[in-house]
Parts: sequence; structure tokens; C-alpha cells
Amino acid sequence: MEIRELIDSIFKDPNIKYELSEFENLKIDYDKELQLITKPGSGRNTGKTIYYLKTLAPFHSGKEEIQIFVEDGKSNPEEIVRQLWVYKLLKYYNYSPDQIELEKPVVYGSRSEERGYADILVYSDNEKITPKIIFEIKKPKRKDGIDQLKGYLNVEGSPVGVWSNGSDRLILYRPYPKEFDDTLSEIPREDQEPKDVIEQKRTLAKLKTEFNFKMIIQNLEELVLADSGVDEFNEIFKLIFAKIWDEKEAEENHRDRPNQQLEFQKTDDPEMTYERINQLFKKASEEWPGVFEDNENIRLRKDHLQICVGPLEPVRLLGSNLRIMDDAFEYLIPTEAKKKKGQFFTPRFVIDMCVRMLNPQKDEYIMDPACGSAGFLLHAMEWCYPADGAKERELRKFKYASKYLWGIDFETRASKTSRALMLIAGDGHSKVFGPDVNSLQPKTWFATYSGRQLMDQLRAEKLTKKAIPSSAVLNEESKAWDYFEELSFDIILTNPPFAGEIKDRQILEHYDLAKPALKRAKGKQPKEERDVLFIERVIKMLKPGGRAAIVLPQGKFNNSSLAFIREWILRKARLLAVVGLHPNTFKPHTGTKTSVLFIQKYTEKELKNIANVQREVQAACPNYADQIENLLQKYEQDLEIPEEEIPENVLELILEEFAEPEQEVIQEIVEEEQDEEETETDETGSVDLDDLIEQADEKISELRNQLIKVKQKLAALDDEVDAMKDKQQSELDILKEQKTDRKIISDVRTEYKKKIKEVKTKQRDIKKELRSEIKQLEKEIPEAEYERKLLTTKGKLQIVLEDADLLQKLSDRFIDAEVAKRLDYPIFMAVSERGGKDSSGAYEYQLDKNGNIVEDEFGNPIIDQDLVNYNIEKVKFKDIDILKDGELCIAEAFIKNANQIELSFWINE
Repeated sequence: MEIRELIDSIFKDPNIKYELSEFENLKIDYDKELQLITKPGSGRNTGKTIYYLKTLAPFHSGKEEIQIFVEDGKSNPEEIVRQLWVYKLLKYYNYSPDQIELEKPVVYGSRSEERGYADILVYSDNEKITPKIIFEIKKPKRKDGIDQLKGYLNVEGSPVGVWSNGSDRLILYRPYPKEFDDTLSEIPREDQEPKDVIEQKRTLAKLKTEFNFKMIIQNLEELVLADSGVDEFNEIFKLIFAKIWDEKEAEENHRDRPNQQLEFQKTDDPEMTYERINQLFKKASEEWPGVFEDNENIRLRKDHLQICVGPLEPVRLLGSNLRIMDDAFEYLIPTEAKKKKGQFFTPRFVIDMCVRMLNPQKDEYIMDPACGSAGFLLHAMEWCYPADGAKERELRKFKYASKYLWGIDFETRASKTSRALMLIAGDGHSKVFGPDVNSLQPKTWFATYSGRQLMDQLRAEKLTKKAIPSSAVLNEESKAWDYFEELSFDIILTNPPFAGEIKDRQILEHYDLAKPALKRAKGKQPKEERDVLFIERVIKMLKPGGRAAIVLPQGKFNNSSLAFIREWILRKARLLAVVGLHPNTFKPHTGTKTSVLFIQKYTEKELKNIANVQREVQAACPNYADQIENLLQKYEQDLEIPEEEIPENVLELILEEFAEPEQEVIQEIVEEEQDEEETETDETGSVDLDDLIEQADEKISELRNQLIKVKQKLAALDDEVDAMKDKQQSELDILKEQKTDRKIISDVRTEYKKKIKEVKTKQRDIKKELRSEIKQLEKEIPEAEYERKLLTTKGKLQIVLEDADLLQKLSDRFIDAEVAKRLDYPIFMAVSERGGKDSSGAYEYQLDKNGNIVEDEFGNPIIDQDLVNYNIEKVKFKDIDILKDGELCIAEAFIKNANQIELSFWINE
């Protein structure tokens, strides 16, 4: 077996946690540079071949060969990584084998028994007295490895320590005589000291484009961020924006930045480093206002910032791998915040499925009203306008992204994430709006800078259905819904937050889908789920003929009580597809089953055609009011109406509208009666219906009797006043007949007036209380009568008959069903069987026949999912009809179907 083949076999094993990306740029000829030795095994390895590497530098123990693999047995990847680091130290950093020592025993810590073996020690000369650099080749846990490395450095007096797993590295630096309060961006070469690395000028071309940003963040957490006492997320994003601005300046400002020189670099003085990086952050805040607070500064301690800059210095963020950045940013947002707000990063393959299926074009306006990390926008951009290199990205920014990609997000962290990723992709984030911009309530747009920018841009691009006069000043909240309720986007791609309810009546009153919630509230505080409102908002943001993909909880598709949502959608748009996602898709954050809804909004012509069909079938629509009245008359003397006597669609409506309230009412009545008397149950333990009805009737009767009594009390108070007035008049009449002195009559009149006033004053509070009681009883009686009706199907039919909205719903359903038969368009349905994650939320990767992880051309492991086949590129879709079904994932199967049924946005030209 050749050494290259052996190494590939070892490192593709999914159980191996080491990688070799650190050494890819060296273009090592493994078979030439490394010497493989094979020996026959002995003892329990008898009959097996054992593979060894000849060491490139001396071991402290003097051994010259190290075992790396036993045939059909254990491998030793750490030794391979160690030898490759030695090779890099020799060939790239120019050290000699005599300056290197491997596996030196070191006693560290307060107890002499704390003993370890330093993996690699690098010395300044051949005398090997004090090491210049010590390497720790990956401990299973990063913190353990870093702590052990610090222990070695402390004992040996070395100024530089390197932790590595073959893919990622962390370089510790101790500016003597300080503790390990610093980092370096690069390992010193043989002719360099740490100070030379710090002072070395950086240029854009020298930055690394392949790196693990999540690992960088985790390293910084271990060193300082976890205990820094500041908002870790916010401070990291300040550094990200400062670095992006610096890279952008280096790329574009040729006059002030000769040779694309960078300023995001530490000095040996933390004060000077802070001043430099904070100034870059200030300039970034000016360039992209609204991301951070006005006059905000970096809040990290200066010595902490000094540590953070080192690992960030050598990497290039502009144009970097978005999948890696996605992963890092998702890690940064706290898990609890995601659960509370129902905001989760959408996996890349879900996004790509949606983008492929809707096929956005270069001249189409795209919106994500809950854009989060801007994943949909970024992947749409890559689909419509792929770009390699700075010039192409800059051209894409001005010709496409800055005009056609739009995003809104209310949440501060999500807004910062989306803007950063758009900047990294080279968009300039000019059309990403937030934070504090609420897609569901245009009135809030007036209150923030970003919201006002959104309104101005929508008007400028003529993306409102109702034209806004150029002379109109956008400062009247009352005009918000008038201007911005309906927009004109070509495509909406979104995964709105699942969690939370909207309880603001002023918002709900603008949504058709909130009408049932407003009706149910009956004067109480209404509430409707946020994602339900997003469905309506998405459709109203689309222009006629526009199309959308929306990730939603599966309950929105199959819950019978939510049929009104599906009916409303189908009256506004054509259902293109429903794709059920795997239950593990959004784990570990949530196990909620989700689906993706694909729709295309009807055009005016299509709506007119549908209206004509509706008129044609309307004549055949049953008179549901007459049907229900006839049933009620037929069973007037009966307690209940048999279900088989009720028309099927009427019965379905009853089951949808009243299933939950019925259980609530029964429970409420039972609980009320339990304290008063024993409630009879049948043999199964269920409450007897006759008893429930009797109790409900008694409650109604009692309430009515109470109302009569209270009204009588109120009337009696009026009678008391009237009696006093009658007595006064009678007495005055007698005095007048007797021709009593006028003064006496006046005194009597005054006395009675005083008495009547006293009585009225005394009665005022009593009357107020009685009127309040009457009002409450007049409210409770209809409610009790309604609850009584809910106990039987007969009663529910009476409710339907008295409710014009429910009768209309029956008619609408009949007409909708008939229209659907006439239109008869196909709907693509699919369910994902391979979700790319296991039950814990960890990604699952494709394996070859030997059980090794399969990688793409860039060395990234290929996720095991069935939504998108990345081997079928966009250019191949013109021949998709000849591709075999076995080659197609769900997205490609839809595209093939879309061509066959001639969907306008997927017909091959």
C-alpha cells in the first residue's frame, strides 16, 4: 500500500477527529517525502501487516520509527499530523532537524506526578536549552489541550505555543515576563522572533481563504471571551465588521493602501492595538449605519482585544466560504435565544432546494421578510449571479445584489448576522433592513432609521402595489398600511419564526387570517400565531404571478382546525408543491416537524377566470340555511340529530369549528358542578350528556331568574322615588285646597325635594351596582346559551344557522371544490427520507463502500440528504428530462415535473 493511499484511508474514517487541511497548500508528495516501513505483526497482531513512518526529526527517546496503522485494526493519526508538522517546520519555516525534538517528557503543575510529553519542541539553535516553540497536537477537548500546553510552556520557559489538530491552530504568545495573555497570527520562522511576526505588514493577497471560523471563535472563548463580562456576540461582530471594512478598503482604496496593505493588525502595545482596531470599527459603523448604536466603541478590555486580534489577522473574510461562516454565526447565537424566538438557521440544503425549485432570474426582485442570516438571499445570489474574485463580486454588487436582493429582520443579532454575511459575499447589504423593522407591522417602519430607509427604497424601486407620490413625505403612520400592505416582489423565500403570538389588536385587524382569532376573542385580548400572519404577509408582498417558498410547521398543513388558512391560500395562489422535511432537519434546536410550501400568486387574468368559474358553479351551490332549518324542524322534539342525517360538508365544518370548545365547555361545567354535587357518570366514567344538558339548562334558568330579580330591585328603587313624589303631590293638593299660606306650601315642597334628593343619592351607588349586575347577566346568559348549544350537534347546527360567516364558509367551500375540479392542476408532493442530521442534530455524511466519508472537490464532507443533488449543476437542467429518476433528489424531481407541466418559470428555452 502506498503512503498516500494509506493516509487517505485513515483520515476519511468518520471516527477520526484529526484533519490535514493545514498542510494542503504545501502540495506534499507523500510517497517521496515520507518513508513508509512495513513489518509483520506479532502476538495478537500475528498475520497482520503493521505500518510505520520513519521520523523526520529525532525523538527524545531516540526511536526512529513510529507506528501509524495496523492492518484491519487501530490507526494512529496523531503521529501522522505530528510528522507533517515537522515537515512544514523544515520546508516552510526553515528549521533544521537538529533544532527539533519530539515527545519530550515534561513535569508540570504543583505535583510532581503531573507528567506529560510535549509533542514537538522547536529550539533557536542546536544546543536545545530553552525551546522557542512548543506544539500540542490535539487533545480530545480543546480546553484540556490548551491548559496542558500552557503547563508545558510555563515549565520550559518557551514564549510561543501551538495547539493544532491538523486543520485548526491556536498560537499562544507570552510577552515576557507576562503570563500567556496574548496570541500570534503566525508561527515565527527560523529567522524570526515573535516581535517580528507582530510587526510584519500584512497585505490582502497574503490572507488565508481556507479556515474554520467557528474554531477561531471557540479558541477565543477559551482564552478570554467566556469570562470577559461583555456581550460576546456583539463584541465579535464589532471585530468582524472592522475587519471587513479594512479588507474592503485594501481592495478598493489603491491610493491610501498601496499593495492592498491592511490595518487590522495588532502591535506589541495593547493600548495602540485598541486604538487602531476601534478606529476601524468606527469607520465601519459610519460606512454601514444602523448596525450598531451611535458612538458605540469596542467594549472588550484592551488586553482581551490584544488576544482576539491575533487569530483573526491572517484570515480573509471577504469572499470566504459562506457555509463555514454560516456554521460559525449559528454557533454564536445562544441556543436559548433560538428556542425562545423560534429562529433557527435554515440548513444550506433546504435553502438550495427552495432556490432551485423557484429558479430566480437576474432581473427578479427577491425578498425574505424574516431573513435571519440572509441564507436565502445569499444562495439566490449565487444561483442567479455566481462570481469568482473581487472584480466579479464588485460587478455583481452593483449590477444585481444592491438592486434585487431585499431582507428584513426585527431581531438585533439576526440583523447583524445577515449584514455581515452579505458583506462577506460582496453584496454591500444595501437592501437588508433591521434591526427593529417588523415585517408584520409597517407602522413601526416610521420609528427607526432602517425602517425609513426601507420605505424610501420601496418607493424608489416602485415595489409597492399602490404608487406612492414622489412628493409624499413618509412620516404619517396612518398611511403605512395604505402604502405598504401590498408589495410587488417577484419571489419570496423565507423561514419565518415559529414561536410566539401576536396579541396587538391593531395589527391583527389588518389580517384576513386573524379574523377567526378576533371573532373568538369576544371582547377579550385576541391572539394569533406569528407564522400564520407571515403566510398572509408573504402572499401580499408578491406581485401577481410572483412565487414563494415558506418553511412552516407541519400542523399548518394537516390540522383540521386550521383549514381556514389553507382555504385562504388556495383562493390567492396556486399550490405548486409541498415538501415534508425530515424530523431532524432543525435539530438540535427543535424537533418540530416542518414542511415547505411552494406557491405562485394568481395573476389578475387568472383571478378573473376563477371568478367566472365561481359564478358558473354558484347556481349549483346548496342552500345550506334551508338544509339546516329543515333538519332542526324535523328533530325539533329530539335532544340530538343523528350525524348520518347531516350533510357531509356541514358535519366537517362542525367538527372543525367546535371540536375544541366542546371539550372546554364540558370540562368547565363538570368542574363547576363538582363542588356542589356529585355528577353522574356512565359505566365508562364519562359524564352523561343528559346530566350536562340539565346542568346547562339549570344554569341558564338561574341566570335568567337572577336577571329578573335584579331588574325588579332596580324597578323597586324607582318605585320608591315615584311613591315619594306621589305623596308630595297629594299633600300639596290638600294644602292648596285648604288655602294654606304660600310660605308653608313652599317649605313643604322644599322639604320633599330634599328628601327625594337624599333618597336618590342613597340609591345612586345601589343603582350603579344593579345596572352593572344586569349588564354582566345579559352577557352571561347568551354565553351560557351558546355553551348549552355546544353540548349537542343539534345546538351547533343552530349556531351555524345564526352565523352568517359560517354559512358563507359552507358556500365558499362548495364553490372552491368545484373550481378546483375545473382547474385541475397537478401539485408536486414529496417527503424527505434523509434529513442530513441524526436525532441529536449532528450532521450525517455520505459514506463510500468502505465506510469512509465522501468529500466534494473542495474537501468538504458531503451531507447525506435527499433534497438537492449537487452533482447536477444548473447548466445540466436543460437536459433534465433525460436524467434517470435515481439521479434526482427532490429539487431536481420537481424541476423535471415543472418542465413537463410547463410551469412558466421552468420551461427550458
